[in-house]
Amino acid sequence: MMYLLAEERPREDTGIGPILELVIVEGILERLLCWNLHWQFTEEKKVEQLKLYDLLVSQSHQPLLRHKPVLNPLTRLLGACVEPRSPLLENSLVLLLNQICVSLAKEPSILELFFQAQTNQGPANLLIFSILIPFIHREGLIGQQARDALLLLMAISAGNSTVGHYIAENSYFCPVLATGLSALYSSLPRKIEVRGDDWHALRREDWMGVSSLTMFMNSLEFCNAVIQ
Repeated sequence: MMYLLAEERPREDTGIGPILELVIVEGILERLLCWNLHWQFTEEKKVEQLKLYDLLVSQSHQPLLRHKPVLNPLTRLLGACVEPRSPLLENSLVLLLNQICVSLAKEPSILELFFQAQTNQGPANLLIFSILIPFIHREGLIGQQARDALLLLMAISAGNSTVGHYIAENSYFCPVLATGLSALYSSLPRKIEVRGDDWHALRREDWMGVSSLTMFMNSLEFCNAVIQ
């Protein structure tokens, strides 16, 4: 049913397709989440739920996040995944949040619904940030996806004072950004191999082969993008 929903096109008269209408009226996503919460909600089950939303958010031809029967169970699911304990859950969680931020960048007005949505963990916008922030300085693809997602939200904040104020005043984004960069700087090697006497500048090919330097440069570039 979810694959069919992702492929469904909206009807001209109602603006939504019949499958989406059924999902909304019957509260199917909320029922599915409640059923999982009622039983043992293991990390494996959370991953499957996240994959389901990743499919819907990334491939749907309809703006699903506009509808509270889709948004509310999504924010509750995110609240249940605040502290992922397995790499598989971490990867699925950050990938979904990246896709959500891509959707928000295309339609920034949906972000207001995230501010209004409430979960047992607080406002949904707090969850998006609090989940992504620990991955800011992470190595590899997961770190890059988290940084890309946060930069999309930074771009939205340029035209939305509520978002900008939240990032600067009500999240711990700025301290983590600064202290993480400082920690990565402290772990840098004291010297690197010089290729020749004419070497005078640190080029990308010089630092790509040193993992600690690569992580520092990635975070430095991210900090520069955030400040801009």
